[in-house]
Amino acid sequence: MARRTWAGGLAAAITAILVMAGPASGASPTALWHLDERSGSIAHDSTGHGYDGAIKNMKLGVAGVVGSAFEFNGTSSRILVNDAPGLRAGDLDIVATLRVSFTTVPGEDYDLIRKGLSSSSGGDWKMEIIRSSGKAVAYCYWKGSKASKGKSGGPSLADGKWHTITCEKHATQVALVVDGQRYTSTTTIGRIDNTAQLSIGAKAGSGGDWYKGRMDEVSLAIG
Repeated sequence: MARRTWAGGLAAAITAILVMAGPASGASPTALWHLDERSGSIAHDSTGHGYDGAIKNMKLGVAGVVGSAFEFNGTSSRILVNDAPGLRAGDLDIVATLRVSFTTVPGEDYDLIRKGLSSSSGGDWKMEIIRSSGKAVAYCYWKGSKASKGKSGGPSLADGKWHTITCEKHATQVALVVDGQRYTSTTTIGRIDNTAQLSIGAKAGSGGDWYKGRMDEVSLAIG
């Protein structure tokens, strides 16, 4: 077995710390799905809050950022988490972060994580990959009691490398963060109070906007 160099080991340790650190805001995660399961039908919430997700048609145990990851097939793979009071943001901050690796530019868009639809009572929020000028670009969207706002930015991400995306909603600002580059807007979204399932990799309900690629280390902080 080849020996790991000191520098390589240090780099791996730093990467592990960053991945495990959770949301960029520094808040403790409300839910954290490592997506390290190699069998079974449940994506476990490692915070102990009980927000486990039901796995649908997923390839488990593929290479991830740290440990293993899930691979979504682009047609029927998703994770569904039942609604709970702790997942309803109200007027609190929302910080959602995940890692993705993919090579196929979507026809229109991929849903990465979302809670609610445009038709949902109480507003909705989501993180997507959208097609823009033939490129695959990160996108965040929030609709609340006072306003709605979409935010896109960053380079094309369909290069097979791992990328970190964060969507943030704060009292008077929203932000998209792509691999550490921050894109912000001054906006007061207001309350988001829907009772929809939280979905990862596609819409809830009848589905749609199916993500095709790998995903790892999904975290959500509400507070």
